[in-house]
Amino acid sequence: MPRTLSFRGFLTLGLVAWTASAAPAAPAPALPSAEERLAHLARLWGQVKYRHPALASRDIDWDAALVAALPQVEAAGDADAYARAVQELLETLKDPATRVLRPEEAAPAEDTGASGAGREQAARWAAKDVLLLDLGAPWTETPRSELARAKAVLVDLRARGLDARAPERMAQALGGVLPLLLTQPLQVPGSRSVFHSGHRAHTLPADGRYTSALLTTSGEVVPPQGQGKPRPILFVLDDRSPVDARVLTMKAQGLAQVLTEGRLDDGASAETTRVELGAGLVASVRLSELGVPLRADAVLPRRARSEGKDDTLQKALELARKPVRKVKVREVELPPGRWRTDNAYPDMTYPTREYRLLALFRLWNAIELFYPYKHLMDGDWDDALRAAVPRFAGAQDAAQYALAVAELSTRLQDGQVTLAGHPELERRGISGSPAPFEVLELEGKPVVVRVGDAEAASGLKRGQIVETLDGQPLAQRLEALKPYVTASQGTALRQRLWTQALSGPDGSQATVGVRDADGQLKQVRFTRGPRRESPSGEAWRMGPDNMGYVDLTRLRPTEVAALFEKMKNTRALVLDLRGASPGTRWALTPFLTTRKARHGAVLERNLVSADHTGRYKFSEELPPAGAAPYRGRTVLLIDERTLGAAEDTGLFLEVANGTTFVGAPSAGATGGVTDLVLPGGISLRFSGEDVRHADGRQLQRVGLKPQLYARPTLAGLRAGKDEVLEQAYGWLKGKGGPVGAPR
Repeated sequence: MPRTLSFRGFLTLGLVAWTASAAPAAPAPALPSAEERLAHLARLWGQVKYRHPALASRDIDWDAALVAALPQVEAAGDADAYARAVQELLETLKDPATRVLRPEEAAPAEDTGASGAGREQAARWAAKDVLLLDLGAPWTETPRSELARAKAVLVDLRARGLDARAPERMAQALGGVLPLLLTQPLQVPGSRSVFHSGHRAHTLPADGRYTSALLTTSGEVVPPQGQGKPRPILFVLDDRSPVDARVLTMKAQGLAQVLTEGRLDDGASAETTRVELGAGLVASVRLSELGVPLRADAVLPRRARSEGKDDTLQKALELARKPVRKVKVREVELPPGRWRTDNAYPDMTYPTREYRLLALFRLWNAIELFYPYKHLMDGDWDDALRAAVPRFAGAQDAAQYALAVAELSTRLQDGQVTLAGHPELERRGISGSPAPFEVLELEGKPVVVRVGDAEAASGLKRGQIVETLDGQPLAQRLEALKPYVTASQGTALRQRLWTQALSGPDGSQATVGVRDADGQLKQVRFTRGPRRESPSGEAWRMGPDNMGYVDLTRLRPTEVAALFEKMKNTRALVLDLRGASPGTRWALTPFLTTRKARHGAVLERNLVSADHTGRYKFSEELPPAGAAPYRGRTVLLIDERTLGAAEDTGLFLEVANGTTFVGAPSAGATGGVTDLVLPGGISLRFSGEDVRHADGRQLQRVGLKPQLYARPTLAGLRAGKDEVLEQAYGWLKGKGGPVGAPR
C-alpha cells in the first residue's frame, strides 16, 4: 500500500533538488518526447477514470480536466514543467493521495532486510509506567504482562529506514496488540473502492451482464481484551507507516492520539497504485477511500536520520503524561456511487485536437482494461497507442479523424467490432446499412447467395457475380476498406469486406453491375436498409428420407416447441446456421440434450478493482433437458457467416447431443457485445467476454470447425442447388464420405 504526502508546494522544490544533486555518472532521465508524454498521460488518465472512487461518486468533469491539461503536457520543456502540468490535471480531484510524487517518494524502499538502527527491542519502558511498543523491531510475542502494568502506551509505527515489507509486518503485529489496548469494542468501518465486472455498455440496453459499482467492505469489530480504565494511547507515524483503519477509528472515537513525523493527510490511509510518467516521474492514484479522516494531535518535522536524538518520541512522552482527553473526530459521509454514460459530443464531427486525443484515450483504456481477447491480438496494444497519438492529433478533417478511429479498431481483430454514428464512416461503408442482398466469396468472386428484400433490389438473383458499384470496380472499394475493417479470421474478413463494400447510409441508393450465367452484365439499382427476409412460411420443412431441415437464422424462440412437435418422428435434422441467430439456443437446447453434460461453454470476463485487474472465469450451464428430447441425429451447417450468438448455439449443441458440424469454419467472434462512445457521436462495439468450448478450447479467431468440410460452387448455386445441404443429407444417409478431423 504505497503512501503519499500532499504538499504540492514541495513538488517543484523536490524536482529542483533532485536535478541539482544528480551525479554526472547518473544523470536525470531524459524528458520523453511529446508523443511519449501523451502515451504516459493516457495510461494515467485511464487509471483514474476506471479506478479512482471519486469518478464513481462525484460530479467531476474528467474529460474537461484532460482537455485543459493536454496543451501544457505537450508544451513542457523539462521534467519540472511536465510534472506541474500533470499535477494540474490531478488537482481536479482534490485528493492528496492522487498526485505526482516527489523523487524521494517515488523511489521504492530498498528491500535490504534492515530492521533500523536502535530498533532491536520490541517492547521497553520509555518512562515510568509508559510502555513503548516498537512494531518495527523484531516481534516474537505480545508483551501481555507489561501491557497490563502500563499506565500509558506508545505504539511506534514509523517505517522509514526499514525494508520494503516492514509496513506489512507492522500491520500484522498491530492486530495482535490492538485488542489488549481496548476496554470497549471498536467498530472499524470498511473501505470502499470501484469494481468493474466487464465494460458496462454506454448505448446498448442494460442487461445486467456487465456492471460497475462502488463496493464497501464489511469492516470489523475488534473485541476488547484490555482491563481497567482507559489509558493514554499514542500512535507514532511517518510517511512510510501502515496507516491502519483501526488506528484512525480509535483516534476518531477519542480512544487514542496520533503523532506524525512529517505531515500526513487523508491520502495516507488510501490504497494506491503507481503510474510511470517517464523522466523519472511517478504518479500515485487512489484506489480506495475511508470515511474516517486522519487528524494528527501533533506534527513534528521528519527526521533526516533514524538514529540519534528522537524528538518525536520525546513529544509522544509529553502527550502520554497528560490526562486522557476524549476528543472525537467526525466521520466523513461519503457520497453514493453513480454510474454515468460518457459524453459522446455528437456535434463534434471534427473534434478539436484535445477532444481527438480524448477519443484516443477513451478507446485505448477501455480495450486495455476490458477487452478479453487482448492476448490474441497480433500486435502490441502499447505500440498501438504510441502509433495512434500522431494519427489522432494530426487529423486534418472529420474524415481523417473518423478513419483514425476505424484504423485503431482493426487492431482488435474481432469480428464483432462495429462502428456507427459518424457520417464519414457511413459514406465509406465502414458503418451504415447493408445492401438488401447477401454475397459470399466463391472462386474468388462476390456472388449473390440470398436476396433478402426483392423490392429493394429488383432484378437481382442468386448466382450473379457483383462486379461494380456505381460504375467502379467493387474490388477497388474493397481494397480501400482494408485498413478500416476487421474480423477474427481470414475468410470471415473477406466476407465482411464484401459486405461493407456494398454498405452505406441508411436509405441511400446505389447501382451494382452484376454478371449473369450467360455472361451478360446488367445494372441493378438497390436501396440500403435493414436486411429483411422475404416471407416464405415456416422456418422448417421436410427433406428427403424422413429428414427435416430447419433454418435457424429465421427460427424464433416461440416456434421451437412447434418445430419439434412437427419433427419428432424424423430420423435426422439439418440445422442451418449460415448467418445470424435470432437467439434460439436457450429454447432449442432442451429439446436436443441427450447427454449428461452440464456446461455449454467456459467464459472469462475482465475484472477491474482496487485489489487487482484480472479475470473471472465461470461456466455457462446448459438449460435443463426436456422430458422427451429429440433422439435423431443432428447436423449444423456453418460457414464464415456463423458469428456471435450463432457460434454460441454451436457450442451448446456440440455438448448437448454431439451435433456434427458441416460446412466451413465459422467467424470465430463471440462474447457478449458491449460498447463505448467517442467524440463525434461514434459508438464502437466489441466482444466483452472470452467464450470458449466447454472443454476450454479456444473459439475466438479460430471458429467452430466442421467435421465435414463442404463449400458451395458457383455452378451449383446457378443451378439452384444447395451443395452444402446436399452433402449434409448425403452424410446422414450414409452416402457421404467418413467424417474426418476438424479442419
